[in-house]
Amino acid sequence: MIKIAPQLSWPPVEGELAVYDSRDGKYHVFNSSAARIWHRIAEGLGAVEIASELAAEHRASVESVRRDVDLFIAEGLELGLLINA
Repeated sequence: MIKIAPQLSWPPVEGELAVYDSRDGKYHVFNSSAARIWHRIAEGLGAVEIASELAAEHRASVESVRRDVDLFIAEGLELGLLINA
């Protein structure tokens, strides 16, 4: 299961998302699509559920959306914004 790293915070805003990392004092800004994935991870959904939900909303194939979700998760793990729990 992927989770948000505990040292991060983000204020509730519409559209884009700014995530503050207290380890280095940096903000990471995500567009609305990435923000949707972020919020779903924060709610405890896994990659399969997130991809299925977004694919249905956008009338896209689950496979193509899953690639995007997996890429977002991989980058988040690499940056330490997401953790394996």
